[in-house]
Amino acid sequence: MSRNGRRIGAAVLASAAVLGAGGAVAGAATPSATPPSLSGIQAKAAAAISLRVKDLNTATAKVNGDPRLGSDHAALAAYLQADIGPLQALGQKIAGDMTASTAAADFATIFTNYRVLALVLPGAHIAGAADQVDVTTVPALAALATKAATHVNPSNQAVLQPLLGDLQAQITAATNATAGVSGTVLACTPAQWNTNHDLLTPGRGAVRSADTDIAKARADLKQIAADLEPAANAQSAAPTTAS
Repeated sequence: MSRNGRRIGAAVLASAAVLGAGGAVAGAATPSATPPSLSGIQAKAAAAISLRVKDLNTATAKVNGDPRLGSDHAALAAYLQADIGPLQALGQKIAGDMTASTAAADFATIFTNYRVLALVLPGAHIAGAADQVDVTTVPALAALATKAATHVNPSNQAVLQPLLGDLQAQITAATNATAGVSGTVLACTPAQWNTNHDLLTPGRGAVRSADTDIAKARADLKQIAADLEPAANAQSAAPTTAS
């Protein structure tokens, strides 16, 4: 992922890294030879819900504090917050359940109806990275490309024009790669993920493709700067004539 696209991704991915813990808790929902007690189920449910609510709040704070998302941060923050109220309500219901079988059935919905660790946080990671490509990285590269084009002249055109052409092609490719990715990922539901665990794969691949395009674009800009440096040094060293 591009450097401009790493920080929110890293922040949300850090929350998503608890997936292993979530999987362990999910496994506890499977009936065993010795049925868990009502109080045991309630304790596990409280811990699982607390973990998810904490991770969602942490990720939301990171999103709200990242200016590189522009206006897109609002949709991403809303997505992250959407499950908090229902999860807390579910926790209250489980705490009030009177039988182990009822509590166990409610406990299982933490992992089937919400998918915070498997879908929501990884989805936010992908959407945030795509948003940063769209909002920050591509516009910055486009501005640099426009600036570089102003330095083309007959003496350097043969060298710079191919680089500028490839630079524009990479910018276009990155733009196309992430177009619509954020909205698509944020629209994915737990029910869809339950039947297709590869639901996020296309979005993740699109961001990686954009990352490759952005790396190539930056390499073009670096080469353009290197090609322009001798002329810039010569110009700065040229003597001035006083009137």
